[in-house]
Amino acid sequence: MRTIKNTIYRLSAAATLSLLFASCEITDVTDVEPVYQVSEDKVITNIEQAQTALYGVYGTLVSGAEYISYMPALTSMMGTTMQPGSFGGGAENAFFINEVTPDNYYLEFIYTKMYFLINNANHVISKTEMLNTNDPRKKEIIAEARFLRAQSHFYLLRLWGEFFDESSAYGIVIKKEPISNAAPQARATVAESYASIIEDLDYTIANAPAFTNTFYASNLAARALKSKVLLYKKDYAAAAALASEVIQSGERQLEEHFGDIFTKKIEDPYEVIFQTPFDDLNNRNNKAFMFRSYFGLSDDYVSLMETDARYEAAVAFTESGSARNNKFNNSVYNGTPLTADTEYFIRLDEIYLIYAEAVLRGNDNLNEAKEALNVIRERSKNPLNTITEKNELLEAIRAEKVLELGAESGEEWFDLVRYHKEGDIDINSFKELSSETRLILPFPVQTVELSEGIIKQNQGY
Repeated sequence: MRTIKNTIYRLSAAATLSLLFASCEITDVTDVEPVYQVSEDKVITNIEQAQTALYGVYGTLVSGAEYISYMPALTSMMGTTMQPGSFGGGAENAFFINEVTPDNYYLEFIYTKMYFLINNANHVISKTEMLNTNDPRKKEIIAEARFLRAQSHFYLLRLWGEFFDESSAYGIVIKKEPISNAAPQARATVAESYASIIEDLDYTIANAPAFTNTFYASNLAARALKSKVLLYKKDYAAAAALASEVIQSGERQLEEHFGDIFTKKIEDPYEVIFQTPFDDLNNRNNKAFMFRSYFGLSDDYVSLMETDARYEAAVAFTESGSARNNKFNNSVYNGTPLTADTEYFIRLDEIYLIYAEAVLRGNDNLNEAKEALNVIRERSKNPLNTITEKNELLEAIRAEKVLELGAESGEEWFDLVRYHKEGDIDINSFKELSSETRLILPFPVQTVELSEGIIKQNQGY
């Protein structure tokens, strides 16, 4: 039996401390030490130790603010739903105006943390694979670690790779083994990056445990994430088939009301597929503070939501009239005002919208796409969609994702990039970019400089 929150938080303290010291000097941020590397021959010698190390990988998601606050807020500011808050300065504003420079400290924070998690996952995978045991938990542990590795590689690809062009050489650095030296590693191509991510997800689908709770990787979470990866890869028919499989499985269901997602948080959620836990009593993260001080709602988002039935669940106001992100602020948990909060990595509502777009692009099935879209419209108490033209329906699906998932994790930014590259929209109608090179972020300056030319900076930076 796994004790969820206490174990994750106890083990994540070591991850936070190690990352803190690692960031005090200039290093290649893809070369970081695993959390529990006591020695090569003693770290993982049995399933119990493997499980403990796996808890540490999960702990990396909730230690610090990178996965919980920085990445979701900064990508939302790159899009249209968030802007710098009252405490925000030049570093935050650079994301809002889509002019991030390689020396922006947020780049290093997020990039380092993702490779930190990947390296810890590799540590678990490689050592658990060597265990001489028939315990079925062995493959499950490896599968969960590979899911976490795949998710982080996918996030890296979306932010720093030309994910929209599978023929591009500008993929990411793929790490599949624990770091044993400081030798720099070249970027993979975009096609190679996708292949590695999908290979991990396929292993997880075949070997991960069935879904039991939202805090751990599962077969269901892997299928859901793979449907999203396939959408980005433009394998639309396969994305639609897998998204439909997740929906039809019945393992998750939509909350009765949209607002229930954010009032329930982690308490018996129906809709969430994978999320982070939080420990509000001990203030283990400060997302609620960050999302009202450094990262606020954009004026455009507040105005957009005013005509939508989800408005009150998404937007709140202080006594002075300042807008607040009501999904993560001005809310309570067990009767106590929140100072900690979760990150919803995958929810069923997004899978419906992935299916709607994928079945429309891949199969030209307007009826199926519209039906999936209207499931979300109906749950949110908004008028049903009656569009009969493909391009208009594609835009309605994109717009619906802003209404349903806005001011959370920046999904609208990646949709703007994808739709722009597909020729459906001109991204400059939504965010004025100085160059097409601003569709992705620059690599942190340390990564490029210390690689001595091995790692190529993104074009235009």
